[in-house]
Amino acid sequence: MKQSQSLLLSSLVVFSLALVIDRASAWTLPHSSTATVVIGGEHNRRLFLLRRSTFPLQATGPIDGNNNIDDENDNSSSRNRRNFFRSAATMAATTAASISLLVASSSSSSSSFGDVRAANAAESTAIANSSYSKVYKPGPHSMDGKVVLITGGNAGLGLESTKRLVEAGATVIFTSRDAIRGNRAVEDVHSYLEEGRLKTHEYDGDASTTTTPFMGKVHVANLDLCDIENIKSFDDRLSSIIGKGTKIDVLVNNAGVMAIPTKQLTKDGYERTFQTNHLGHFVLTSLLLTRLQFNARVINVSSMAYQFAGAKDGLELDNLNGERNYGPWSSYGQSKLANILFTNEMQDRALKSKEWSNLRVVALHPGAVQTDLARYVIGEEKFNTMKAGNGGTTYTSWTDKLLMEGLSKFVKTVQEGASTQIYLSSINDEALRPGEYYSDGKVTQVLPFARDGNKAKELWTISEKLSGVKFNL
Repeated sequence: MKQSQSLLLSSLVVFSLALVIDRASAWTLPHSSTATVVIGGEHNRRLFLLRRSTFPLQATGPIDGNNNIDDENDNSSSRNRRNFFRSAATMAATTAASISLLVASSSSSSSSFGDVRAANAAESTAIANSSYSKVYKPGPHSMDGKVVLITGGNAGLGLESTKRLVEAGATVIFTSRDAIRGNRAVEDVHSYLEEGRLKTHEYDGDASTTTTPFMGKVHVANLDLCDIENIKSFDDRLSSIIGKGTKIDVLVNNAGVMAIPTKQLTKDGYERTFQTNHLGHFVLTSLLLTRLQFNARVINVSSMAYQFAGAKDGLELDNLNGERNYGPWSSYGQSKLANILFTNEMQDRALKSKEWSNLRVVALHPGAVQTDLARYVIGEEKFNTMKAGNGGTTYTSWTDKLLMEGLSKFVKTVQEGASTQIYLSSINDEALRPGEYYSDGKVTQVLPFARDGNKAKELWTISEKLSGVKFNL
């Protein structure tokens, strides 16, 4: 383990240097020039990072504690030099923050992390399930008759989950903000199913003897988690697809955004990371409660990045929307911590309710997925170009090649990353531990601040107030 961690950190150092060297080759500073990058604020433990989309980075002026840009008294030459250093430095810092998540998952020098590791080891021994695999597929017909709703299913983990659950017999409705991308994802699922049929056909030359395994159905429905009015009307759109009285067996709150470079507000006036990752799902789950089967399961996709929220304060209830300060990774960590606290409180309320005592609510860490990190660090457009070209091995620069090949050694593919949520969606009720946090198909202990019952209750109340929606559970 120590050897692999050392290799990981060494790779990180090499890559960070590579980023700076690569940028230096594209820029020469005058000998008399100096550059100062101001990154900080009230909480200097935060990481104020900017996503590298294309070079040069189009930001001007020093960055204050809220990532605001000050253009006053800024001339073009000094601004360009500052952009150069900021671009290289923040790219390296972004990669460091991303990969530190991997290290945090496996090691820590603090006693609290050590206690959690010991508990996780004991839990793994106690509940090891041989049916879970690195790329988990539910058995044929295991999801027959089940209705599954997955948010954010037109790409990534959501799309991969849709494919395998439909293959197992489920009727899956996934959501998408964009109709074109949603329909394209439906076609992708159909292609996947057709490929599966071809592989499982038993054909001896007589068409009458060909057998095709039963597979479920896939539908797409429009949903914008950054628009509360759109969420409120979602049930009508869902009814047009599966009917008014059809119940949902599994709700997978999967959609999310990661480490948005600068603070953005939604149509409702809330910080985009918070509303997409938590508040929107809170509203959706509330409005769909009567749609759920009495023994349904709600699966909230969180992340080990909840640790970025910080053990000292835990969830910052007065900074959920970046009111005091905003940082891409700190805000992302806050939203992922909110997922866990929401899970805890919803399960607690369900157990105290006669009507919903059989409801199971869980959270999970899918793992650090290669495409998510790569898309963030190198940019969406360049990532898509690389993905489309030559089987995903066409690189536009040697640093991108180093990044992609380096990440592949330590992170999961999408197929692997989706396995835990697919597993939790399909295992039998007795095997699912309500209110728990899962990673790699097994219960994983979280740090104490992620079990803060008081904060969970306060978050619930604040979420109702912000959304104007009463969650009657």
